[in-house]
Amino acid sequence: MKKFVIVVFSIGCILYACKKDDNKSSDDTNAKVQLITSATWKYDTVALDTDHDGKPDTPIPGFVGAVQPCDKDNSITFKKDSTGVLDAGATKCNSSDPQTTAFRWWFKDNGATIYSPDPLFGSTFTGSFKVGDLSTTRLRILKDTTVSPYGTFTLVLDLKH
Repeated sequence: MKKFVIVVFSIGCILYACKKDDNKSSDDTNAKVQLITSATWKYDTVALDTDHDGKPDTPIPGFVGAVQPCDKDNSITFKKDSTGVLDAGATKCNSSDPQTTAFRWWFKDNGATIYSPDPLFGSTFTGSFKVGDLSTTRLRILKDTTVSPYGTFTLVLDLKH
């Protein structure tokens, strides 16, 4: 009987510990949702991470595609309902492009990844974007991209508010 009580108590402790971990993950993701939705994000910098440390190292070479001045005034707003709006800013690259574009998004991997089935950040990029940093003033996004014939690069986009 004593062994039975110890086994039941152990199982209860394990289940309680697992539930506590789930709550922590949920709390972390909720905190990240609060940060990313707190204000509109604006372009700061974009570069390559050549040493894979999650930080910008090298300006974007011409063959990858330089950021145009008309892209630098764009903004992105994430909403708590997993939608968002891209705004082309005062200077649009193509006058026939819409001023705003709606998108869908959500966090994956306990907030380590932003996922969107729609193009984000004024580009054709969709899918998963690694969150390199998220604070009250900065959002750093990392995206691996392949440019033929040059290979795979990690783009680092810093946004601010």
